[in-house]
Amino acid sequence: MTSATDPSQRFMLPADAPLLSNLAALWATEPKVAMALEAALESPAYPVEKSKSGDPTISIRTDDGRLVYLHSRYEPVKEAERLIESVAITQKTTFYLLGLGLGYHLEMLFERASSEAIFCIFEPDIQIIRAALEHRDLSKAIGSHRLLWFRDLDKSALFQRLTPHTALISVGSETVQHGPSVQLHDEFYKQVGIWLGEFASFCRTNMNTLLFNSEQTARNIARNVGWYAAAGGINRLGGRYKDCPAVIVSAGPSLRKNKHLLKGMEDNAVLIAVQTTLQPLLEMGCEPHFVTSLDYHEICTRFFEKLPSKIRTELVAEPKATPRVLEMMTGPVNLIGNDFAEGLLRELKLRKPSLTSGATVAHLAFYLAEHLGCNPIIFVGQDLGFSDGLCYMPGTSYEDVWRPELGRFCTLEMKQWEQIMRDRMILRRIPDYKGRPMYTEERLFTYLLQFERDFGKSKACIIDATEGGALKRGAEAMPLAEAIEKYCQKPLPKIESDVPGLRWDLLGPCRESLLLRKEEAGEIERISRETLPLLEEIRDNLSDQRRVNRAIAQVDELRAKMDAVGRTYDQVMQFSQQTELKRFERDRLLAAARLKGFDRQKSQVERDIENVRAVIAASDLFSQAMMEAAEELERHLSRRKEAA
Repeated sequence: MTSATDPSQRFMLPADAPLLSNLAALWATEPKVAMALEAALESPAYPVEKSKSGDPTISIRTDDGRLVYLHSRYEPVKEAERLIESVAITQKTTFYLLGLGLGYHLEMLFERASSEAIFCIFEPDIQIIRAALEHRDLSKAIGSHRLLWFRDLDKSALFQRLTPHTALISVGSETVQHGPSVQLHDEFYKQVGIWLGEFASFCRTNMNTLLFNSEQTARNIARNVGWYAAAGGINRLGGRYKDCPAVIVSAGPSLRKNKHLLKGMEDNAVLIAVQTTLQPLLEMGCEPHFVTSLDYHEICTRFFEKLPSKIRTELVAEPKATPRVLEMMTGPVNLIGNDFAEGLLRELKLRKPSLTSGATVAHLAFYLAEHLGCNPIIFVGQDLGFSDGLCYMPGTSYEDVWRPELGRFCTLEMKQWEQIMRDRMILRRIPDYKGRPMYTEERLFTYLLQFERDFGKSKACIIDATEGGALKRGAEAMPLAEAIEKYCQKPLPKIESDVPGLRWDLLGPCRESLLLRKEEAGEIERISRETLPLLEEIRDNLSDQRRVNRAIAQVDELRAKMDAVGRTYDQVMQFSQQTELKRFERDRLLAAARLKGFDRQKSQVERDIENVRAVIAASDLFSQAMMEAAEELERHLSRRKEAA
């Protein structure tokens, strides 16, 4: 009896059926897709037939009655060859496949691309996935953990899954369109294309920020290690306001519409101000519970210049914030845990709890609200675009910066517009909170994308009470008055002040740790200078294997010495993020090129020489930063002794 006459055997497959190995690999790597696929086995399958070459092809009847073949009825394999022949496989590390079909092009790309490349498969039709896995063995590719599957139009999920691969994607990505698949689901792939373009902007901005700010960030953290050790952390704040509403006050131009409603809310909602809005809130008699700071630029001190001599507002800052802000703050100071700071002060074993790293003070405020356990989280003044031709709310400290330039022919409105027009080359149109067109710029757009990603995975209810600005997916738009009426009527729990005192007694040990890091950086530089001529000797004598082997043995001895200061080496390279990125790119492209023998060895040595030279330069910068920070701590200790 066969499965055709015995329905109980309809799911029995031959031992060598591709579906078995494919499903096993899929359950191990993408269980949600595997679950959907098994459920789809209950439904009728698309008809699969043999092409003239003997390879399978598949036909699908569209809603309007057309019959669409996903592959050639003659030579599906050769057709796939033509599809990918223009793809720069050896120069790319990420491939976006718009449409799976039966997987011919996927299999070819997988076999020819780097062993580290990732493949993002966008296929909304589970029956097409079923057909591919029933008729072709793709288990090797599936089991590699390098295939990312996307079946639904979910922007937040897309960004969440791609973000961990940002560095790899930045090396080089390419979109491969499977024409018949795109024809079947045109709207799906149009939207995917838009979001992939947005993610490219998101990656570009994040990588540029990392490269341009890495040295300054590291220097500020080093200068702040005294505060890092002395100030409290955020561990005591975890869950403090569980299920209480939080209002995050940003400085977007729409804040002028509803900021008056914030006065008196301190008893019924946790007010978290970004640093730009602290002064305006205090001036209107509204003292927020927290203020956030993370920017390294000295202009941020403007937001703390006119504070009262004593406030209850607690500063929650990242250690990369400009040191002057910490000194000027007249309320309690809390610093978030940071790996770089912990590494510099590893002997102290501080282990401060950290938060997700944010691009702006508003992101930091959001992560703080989540850490506090707040729900809902209400945003005001978070425009993320140029509402009403303004870039900042009137009345912020930016106007103090512009004031010397103001006059009859230069008004505040003109300065606001001038600020916008500086970015005219990177302006883009987006929908506002009512679906109308508005303008933003590349950097603000990236911040919007990060918020939308965060909102998608947050457990809290997110309310956008800005009453202006960009549409934010994952947030419910609501007037602030309505949000207050709905969520902010109960008083907050009474919590006794438990702000810890500043531990200035730790300044001495901090200074000792910095001087030790300086010595270790000197050792790294010395080892690197000894390594460099050996690598150059290897490069220049690759044909003399005996000489090369002797030099490699010496390099290995020096590498063992470097391992002893490996943790400090990682910190030294914070001063040379561009070199680290270049090394990452060269390693990935070297793997993609699949060079062999002499050519591969030469490329590897040239890469290593470039890297060692960068380590020497970075070690010098790191040593200088450690010395400057140690001297600053020495001056601080002297001032405290004099005051005592």
